[in-house]
Amino acid sequence: MWLWYLYVPTQFNCEKTWNCRNPQAVIYKTRTVKMTAPFVASFSSRGPQQLSRNILKPDIAAPGLNILAAYSKLTTITGLPSDNRYSLFNIVSGTSMACPHVAAAAAYVKSFHPDWSPSAIKSALMTTATPMRIKGADAELGSGSGQINPLQAIHPGLVYDNNMSSYIRFLCKEGYNSTTIGLLLGGKKKYDCSSFKPAQGTDGLNYPSMHMQLQSPNSSISAVFHRTVTQIGYGNSIYKAIVTSPKGLSVKVVPDTMVFRRLHQQRSFKVIVKGDPVRDETTQVLSAMLEWNDSKHSVKSPIVIYRPVF
Repeated sequence: MWLWYLYVPTQFNCEKTWNCRNPQAVIYKTRTVKMTAPFVASFSSRGPQQLSRNILKPDIAAPGLNILAAYSKLTTITGLPSDNRYSLFNIVSGTSMACPHVAAAAAYVKSFHPDWSPSAIKSALMTTATPMRIKGADAELGSGSGQINPLQAIHPGLVYDNNMSSYIRFLCKEGYNSTTIGLLLGGKKKYDCSSFKPAQGTDGLNYPSMHMQLQSPNSSISAVFHRTVTQIGYGNSIYKAIVTSPKGLSVKVVPDTMVFRRLHQQRSFKVIVKGDPVRDETTQVLSAMLEWNDSKHSVKSPIVIYRPVF
C-alpha cells in the first residue's frame, strides 16, 4: 500500500477559506506499508436487516475508508457550527464515500449496456464481485457479495433480472396490501395481489444472493430459492453449478447444468438448502456459495443462513 503525507501549516485566516496568497506545503517521501486488505471497517453497518428478513443486506462492499474526493463548499469541513473552514476537497470515511463508488460503477456498466434494467446492472455488480478474504464472525453480513469489480461487471455472463410484476409479487408475499403497495411504488394506483401469480420460494424475489433468517436458535434449516437467469454473454454456452458449503449445510441445485443457445435466453433453477439445528451456540452465520461457470464467466451468489442468538 502506497502512502503519501501532506503537511500544511495552520495559516488559514484568508477570508475564511484555504485560498491564502502564500500557501506552503511539504510533501514527504512515499513509503510502502504492508497490511492485510481489503477488509470491512469496524464501524460499517452489518446485517441482518429486519425489514425484509430473507433478503441479504448489505449487497456489496466498496472503498469507503479515508477517501480523498471533491467536496461541496456549501458546508464546512466538519459541518459543526463552530467550524468556519471550507475546502474543495476533503478526506471522509463511511457509506457517504462507498455509495458514490457503487453509483459510478453502475453508471459505468450502464454506459456499455444502455438497455439494461437497474436490477440487471445490480445483478452484474453483485455476481462479479470479489468475495472478501478477510472475514469476521459475521462474514457476508458485513460485505454482501464481496468487493465491487466494475471491469468484470461489464461481462457478467448471466444476470438475475426483475420487472415491476416481480416486485409487486414480492411485496404481496411480504404482507403488503393493494393500498400500501401503491404508496410504496410512488403513486395512488392500487395493485390487487389476487391478480398476480404468488411469489415462489423462501424469499419470493429473483435476487442475486440467497438468505434466510431462522426463527429460533434451535430451528432446523429448510429453504428453497427459485431463480431465473438471463443469458447476456455468448450465444452458445453451457453453465455448470459449483457449490461450496460448510459442514452441516446441504445445498442442492436443480438442475445443476444450464444450456443456452441464444442471447437473452432465460433458464430457471432452484436451490434447496437443508440442515439440522446448529448445536454450536457461538455460530450465527453459515455461509455457502453457488457459482455458475461456463469456463469464461463466473457468476457467484452467496448463500447465507443466519441463526439468531437470544
